[in-house]
Amino acid sequence: MHVLSGARLATLASFVFALAAPARSNAHDPFDITTDAHIDVYGLNVHTTLSLDSAARICIPSVHAARFVVGEFSEFRARFEHCAREFYTVTSGGERLTLRSLSLQLSPEDDLEMRVVYDRPKKSPLVFDSASLDGLPPAAGIVLTATGQRSFLGQKLLRPTDAHFELTITAEAEALGTPSTRASPEASVESSPPISAKDPSRNVACRLAPMLLLAPLAVLGVWLALRRRRSHSGRATVSRP
Repeated sequence: MHVLSGARLATLASFVFALAAPARSNAHDPFDITTDAHIDVYGLNVHTTLSLDSAARICIPSVHAARFVVGEFSEFRARFEHCAREFYTVTSGGERLTLRSLSLQLSPEDDLEMRVVYDRPKKSPLVFDSASLDGLPPAAGIVLTATGQRSFLGQKLLRPTDAHFELTITAEAEALGTPSTRASPEASVESSPPISAKDPSRNVACRLAPMLLLAPLAVLGVWLALRRRRSHSGRATVSRP
């Protein structure tokens, strides 16, 4: 029986929780910000969603008044892009990760979607710092969830008074205790040894396998032939005068 490791159980639990949570169809509430940080083979993908009004308060506080109008987004797009670049300071092993790409778009609910891709982290700790909450009400917060390719790294609610999130990761950017994908040559040889002439028992078994599968069909064919023969013989006896 295959036994799941603790790291894989944690990953499964996080995915099940995400699937079980009800989908949010309405726009984000003011100061209700979510960030999903996922590490894949190419880099660290950081996807942040927040209401456009909150984004305006954070990114253009000197211009924002009352409520931001969606029609003004294109006018201040450059300001929002600059804000997205500085929304997080992300470091790996004390070194700041290089930002590789950035994109912005408005969702159907007029939320601002910020997608930023950084270099793939390879050193521990992986740290997220955000100064974006400075000056916002104490109730403001960012729910930041971090995942690797095979593990759940962690989750934290960032507040204006505590916007620092530090994670311990392996060299493969996974949670501690996650099984490595690098299999040793010895293990692969032992798990599936090659079939050769030096292993006659394996060769015999491979030759007998098709015969064993065809044997029931052969028996069934003989039985049907005998039954048909008896049937024809019985008819011939009945028709004889």
